[in-house]
Amino acid sequence: MKKIFLSLFVVGIITGFASCSKSSSSPNNATVMFVNGTAGASNISVSANNTTISAAANIGFGKNSGYQAVTAGSGVKIVFSIIESGLTTPLVNGTQNLTVNTHYSIFSGGIITAPSIVITTDDLTPPTGNNAKVRFINLSSDNLNASCYIGNTILDSNITYDNFSPFLQISTITDKLTILDPVSPTNTAQILNQYFGPGKIYTVILTGSSAGTGTAALNLTVIGNN
Repeated sequence: MKKIFLSLFVVGIITGFASCSKSSSSPNNATVMFVNGTAGASNISVSANNTTISAAANIGFGKNSGYQAVTAGSGVKIVFSIIESGLTTPLVNGTQNLTVNTHYSIFSGGIITAPSIVITTDDLTPPTGNNAKVRFINLSSDNLNASCYIGNTILDSNITYDNFSPFLQISTITDKLTILDPVSPTNTAQILNQYFGPGKIYTVILTGSSAGTGTAALNLTVIGNN
């Protein structure tokens, strides 16, 4: 009887641990990358449903939080705020239905006096073979119809303000990266030698304005999505 009782006791403990493990291994989360693309906004904090995202508590211009776990649900409110002198001032906000185990990027864009927010669902399926993937997003407040090039090859065109391309598969390469408006080709932003590595996924961001200077000028930033 003692052996039977002991066996039942051990089974009960194992079952209890298995039950706890199963419930804790299924969090109700999506993963979200927050990106500060608002020209003139040097330090940004981000909250989701009034909860500050710790890894997105001090994002510099052109920087990002990497993918962070955020509780999924319908109508999740995202708020970008400016950090200044110990105070936070709301910059721009939006809402998004976040699906469990789905990846998103949420960008602040425009300029500090006229900010915007762009929310994308991110397909992080790896590229095939030794290829890479890249997409382009236009966060410049100028009224540009952006054409996007790697070297002399155009990958997408007519990307207007607060819009973006899908992820496009490309060969591994180091080459000139250009976004321009073909109607006004002087409105151009370039990176002369940009490397796109095998198996990697990238987002190319156009920020600023042709009338701006310094960090507020037209500028390209490349971030990694994996």
